Amino acid sequence: TSVTVVPIRKQTEIGHVRLQERPQWFREILGMREKAMLGKRANCGVVVGLALVVLMFAGCAQEESAALPEVSKPYLGEEPPGDTPVLFAPGIVSTNTREWSMASTPDGLELFFGVVTDERSWILHTREVDGRWTELTVASFSGAYDDYDLTMSPDGNRVYFTSNRPVDNPGPVLENSDIWYVDRSVDGWGDPVRFPEPINTEMRELYPSESRDGYVYFFSTRPGGFGSFDLYRVALREGEFGAPENLGASINTEENETDACISPDGDYLVFTSTRNGGFGSGDLYVSFRTDEGGWTQAVNLGDTVNTEHLEFCPSVSRDGKYLFFTSNRPKAEAIAGTSAVREELGLTPSSERPDIDVYWIDADFIESFRPQVE
Repeated sequence: TSVTVVPIRKQTEIGHVRLQERPQWFREILGMREKAMLGKRANCGVVVGLALVVLMFAGCAQEESAALPEVSKPYLGEEPPGDTPVLFAPGIVSTNTREWSMASTPDGLELFFGVVTDERSWILHTREVDGRWTELTVASFSGAYDDYDLTMSPDGNRVYFTSNRPVDNPGPVLENSDIWYVDRSVDGWGDPVRFPEPINTEMRELYPSESRDGYVYFFSTRPGGFGSFDLYRVALREGEFGAPENLGASINTEENETDACISPDGDYLVFTSTRNGGFGSGDLYVSFRTDEGGWTQAVNLGDTVNTEHLEFCPSVSRDGKYLFFTSNRPKAEAIAGTSAVREELGLTPSSERPDIDVYWIDADFIESFRPQVE
């Protein structure tokens, strides 16, 4: 059975936006995530050097990229990971360019992930139709603005993301990012909807994540927090949002807490922090929901997932089985990733920065960090 592939947005349709210089807030918001890539620490020069060697090798080897599987299996037919992180879908999702952020439906048969260049960030999409995975395309709701930090609702019928798109169309591109979502429609996905105030403010709000018990978690630079970036949550009841609440001192510090991903059941929260005592320039931490409704003191997820590099954009699969995350750790070998959409968007290896990739690991390892009840 043939599969109808959604046409890719042409560069000419979005060129007027691509030529604009990225605003300062976007560079700042990505700064924490890119410290390791830009040389914050002494070992970053080594990281860049290793990445350049990898990229040079890729150019010489002219490796073939992986083809989309023709078999109807969850998560692109990838072998499920164990208790050690592995690259997710090498050559399809993870390549020699920069991929970050991962979202999937509970059955693992529809996937979204982010790609980024120095000019733009897009959300790509593929799904299983009639026993085959469709070719990668720009998601129907992405392409004209910077779209990133995507997550999926527990039921798989809503995609949350961050964007600098105008509040009103036509209108100016936002100086600060806001939280948006799209709902599943009869023929795909609907139009983006902006979160209302006071969730979105004049400050920056990013990385929304929903739990089954009706809370949406995010991080923000709004005043009154513990640090520059704090984690918050807001209740979602019958389509109405409550007032945002700071997650408190057991999670937030004077440093940066970002990229909060709540488990589908809402019983634990994985996030990125730049606090002291970590392994690299940004580490993954976890905090567990208590019976009283509070949060346990956040703990580092250890060197199982964290390295001397940067780990960020965690995402717990909506079936609760896997933890996806992004890292700029060097790969052991070059992985090409040619496809029509990558070529059209200009997604090519960079000689100036190492690439970033999506990894996954069995989420059961998180349970070893859960405090034992005496």
